[in-house]
Amino acid sequence: MVAGHVPLLFSDPVPALPLIREGKVRVLGVSTKTRSPSAPDIPPIAEAGVPGFDAAGWGVFSVPAGTPKGVVSKLQTALTAVLAMPEVQRQIVNLGMIPSSVSSPEELERFIGAEIARWGKVVAQAGLAGTE
Repeated sequence: MVAGHVPLLFSDPVPALPLIREGKVRVLGVSTKTRSPSAPDIPPIAEAGVPGFDAAGWGVFSVPAGTPKGVVSKLQTALTAVLAMPEVQRQIVNLGMIPSSVSSPEELERFIGAEIARWGKVVAQAGLAGTE
């Protein structure tokens, strides 16, 4: 490490963008598999030398188990419409997130199941399983 320099890890480049643009912070890459719309000039870590790297936070809207399918469908239709609005898309990007959509509750269940399996392996390999 060079004197006067401290290595930092940002999961979201947006708060650091002014420092990055001023050359005060050097960025190696973003953790997502695709470029961030808020910082398209920063490559994904997978492009920057660590093939296959992909670590992204995500959030979902959910309802209690047993919610009638008709209600779920109405909510999904309304949320899909809102998330498609250009102003909402801009706000999502301004917050440093990558807009995404899921076509069905079943697809979301598969995604969450895959994430649990994926990160469960990481937790187990790190020896952290059962430490909660």
